[in-house]
Amino acid sequence: MVNPIHERTLADNGLPMEFETREAGGRLLATTERDLQRIVLDMHDGPVQDLFAALSQLQVLERSVADATNQRRVRQAVGLLERALGEIRSFIGAFRPPGFERRSLGALIEGLAVQHETLTSQAVELTLPASLGDCALSAKIALYRILQEALANGHRHSGASRQSVAVSVQAGTLVLIVTDDGKGFDPEMVLAREADVGVEGGHFGLRGIQDRVAMLGGTFAVQSAPGRGTRLTITLPAA
Repeated sequence: MVNPIHERTLADNGLPMEFETREAGGRLLATTERDLQRIVLDMHDGPVQDLFAALSQLQVLERSVADATNQRRVRQAVGLLERALGEIRSFIGAFRPPGFERRSLGALIEGLAVQHETLTSQAVELTLPASLGDCALSAKIALYRILQEALANGHRHSGASRQSVAVSVQAGTLVLIVTDDGKGFDPEMVLAREADVGVEGGHFGLRGIQDRVAMLGGTFAVQSAPGRGTRLTITLPAA
């Protein structure tokens, strides 16, 4: 007979509830990723094509307008559309499916670092062991999106000139460390502010990173202070 104390910690299939919770979190992350890819494709096939068509029509109109004031207005409209399209294309490029199921973790991380350097001209110092291997799909998705958010934060908010990324596997646990030499911030204040904002999200995205980690039973730590840069440490179960 199973001890009643243990019975409350087991799922119906006999597995520990902690394992079941991580499995559910992994499935949720994979589902969220599929939804994100559907949104990206819908944006590309719908609004982006309409914006391109509108831009083409305005460019034709610009050449036929004789009045200087109206020409200036059309030119301004063209500039606004071009800027909007550029931002949307950057978003689509960032969230296009990177091939989670067919590419190894190391290849995904390397590709993300190169993409970040290309888009921002900000150097990324990358440390990946040759023995990194692969990991569970849910952990791969989470680690990729967490690193993507961390690199974006370092570029947009910290004023850093460089960032360093180290990924390793220690005793079956994935460890991600991201550091920058930026202006730093007060982590407790930022997390508290993002908690107040709620589901609408916060400026730095730390709460989203924290939630992804919690879904998979990992750990989250951020060390920072004004004028002292930032160090983010994430651990996730590899299997």
